[in-house]
Order: sequence, then C-alpha cells, then structure tokens
Amino acid sequence: MQEKSTHWPLVGLLFMAGLFSAGQFGKFTLTLDLLGAPYGVAASIMVTVVGLVGIIFGAVAGGQIARAGLRWSLLLALEAGAVLSLIQAFLPPTPVMLVLRMVEGFSHLAIVVAAPTLMAGLSSERDRPVVMGIWASFFGVALALLALILPLLLPLGGLRAVLIFHGLGMGAVGLSLWAFLTEAPHSSEPGKPYIAEHIRIYSNPRSVIAGAGFVFYTFVFIALIAVLPGALGLAVHQVSLLPILSLIGTFGAGFLARRVAPPLISMIGFLATAIAMLGIYFWPGMTSAVILFLAVGLIPGGSFATIPYFNSALPDRARAMGAIAQCGNIGTTLGTPIFVFALVFGGIGLLTFVTIA
Repeated sequence: MQEKSTHWPLVGLLFMAGLFSAGQFGKFTLTLDLLGAPYGVAASIMVTVVGLVGIIFGAVAGGQIARAGLRWSLLLALEAGAVLSLIQAFLPPTPVMLVLRMVEGFSHLAIVVAAPTLMAGLSSERDRPVVMGIWASFFGVALALLALILPLLLPLGGLRAVLIFHGLGMGAVGLSLWAFLTEAPHSSEPGKPYIAEHIRIYSNPRSVIAGAGFVFYTFVFIALIAVLPGALGLAVHQVSLLPILSLIGTFGAGFLARRVAPPLISMIGFLATAIAMLGIYFWPGMTSAVILFLAVGLIPGGSFATIPYFNSALPDRARAMGAIAQCGNIGTTLGTPIFVFALVFGGIGLLTFVTIA
C-alpha cells in the first residue's frame, strides 16, 4: 500500500500558528523596556506569567485537548489569542493586563499541544521526523523574525503597533486554518483528575521521555543566551547570531532523524553540548560559542521527533506534547536565575559545571 504524502501547505500553516504562539512571549520579551514605562516592575511578571500556566497545566492539557478535539482547540486558542493581543494594545491597568496575560497562557498552551500533534498526523512516516524538527525551531524562528520586524513596527505606534500586528496576524492564521484544516479525530479516553493525569503521564516512559530531555534543553538554552555573551564579551551582532546557529542544529536533527533514531540524536546533542561547554571554559570566544549553539540545537529536534517515534496513537502524542510543554516551561523559568547566580559567584568555571551537570 502506498504511503500517504505529507500535506506541506497545512504543515506550514500550523508552523505559522506556532510562530504566533511564540510571539505571545516574544512581543513582551523583546519590548521589555517599553513595557516597563507603563507597568514598572510588574512588566517582568507579565513576561513570565504565560509560562507559569504551562508549568501548572501543561501535562494535563494534552489529554483535555485530545478529548475536546485538536482542530477546535487550536482554532479557539488562536482566535482567543488574537482578541487578547488586540485588547492588550489598549495598555489597560496593571491588574487587567496581568489577567489578560494569564488567560493568554492557556491560549499558548493549547497551540503548542495541538499544532505539533496535528503536524505529526499530516506527515508521512518518512517526513515526520523532519516535520517535528521544523516544529522544534518555532520559538527561535519566531524570536529572530520578531527582532527583524520590530524596527519596522515600533515607529508606527510603539508597543501598541506590535500588539496589534500580533493580534491581526494570529487571527489571520486562525481563519486560514478554519478554512483548510479538516476535523481531526477526538480521543474517547475518559479524563482523569489532575494528580492522576500526572501520574499516568510521568509513569509512562513513552509519554515522558521527550519532556525529560527537553527540560534540560530549555534550562540551558535560554540561560546561555542571557548570560554567555556578557561572560565572553561578545559583540551585539555576534549575540544575535547564536540563536540562528542553534536553528541549524535543530533543522539538521530533523533530517538526521530519517536515518538515526531520535532518542540517539538527543543523546548526541547532550554529549556534544557538554564537550562544547568544556571548549568554552578552555578556549573562551566566539568560535567555541558557535560550536556550542550548533550542538545545543540538536536536542529539541531530536526531542520532538521522539514523540511520534514512541507514540503512534493521537491521545498518547497529545499527552507527550503536554508533558514537553510543562517541562519546557519549568526549564525556561529556572535556568536563567540559576545561571546568573553561577556566573556571579563562580565565574565561567561554575557556569561550565552547571551546564555539564
């Protein structure tokens, strides 16, 4: 029997949904100085509260979304995210903005669970690792694109222009998917209480293996971008190059997964990262940083490809996506403060030890 072909146009639209979900972080992260003017110290909380939702509800979201229906969950999350961003453009009072950001966290979580699960289902067996590698790059690609677009948007209206652009773009992607994305299968498995759902996910190696590795990637990646350039004295143009280099490793991992088992790719990525970090310690500089970020980039590509590799059923994939979302947010939240502490109190030596450990 002939294998089904990959529906690349829909895969591309779903990837765009992922870009705008990453923009829910990036639109405030990259404009933090502007956000601080109306909101002061609360601005940093507005950045992190979206991830807090993922930490609390990430694991249980997979099963809930699979039961509700991937298509409708995704469409609702996109349109809700669009409306929330447009309301935020009015720069409401601090308590209102914090509530809007918390609700936006649920929108973000639904997208990052539903979109890659749908992408895996729309892919052929041969292309599925590549598609998962593409998805794994969504955060880095989104931040790079937003950094390029911001200089064009800010003169049009400052932070408000950024939020309006994000809301309109997210809404347009949602409408496009509503027109072209057919209904996906629903899960008929009964739901479980919050604690029981966590036990079901984290007691199943197939559900948790991708997230267990991904938490260390997010722990290291965001933190290294935050602290390593200053530690090495890199120029601004060199700093902007590092996340792009990691994307090369991520895309490469997707293509490599056609021939190599995805868990092995993740293991290679971790080993290469540890070796490259030793290179940072002994030969600090841009060359070592380039090697490090190429190595780090292998990990998310291998991690996301691991999900369909070990999970063939839709509910299992959705739960694994929820676990990786939860673990990823935990790593992102904890990594930067720990790395800053390590650099301040132990220099590059302690930073190297924390990364390798």
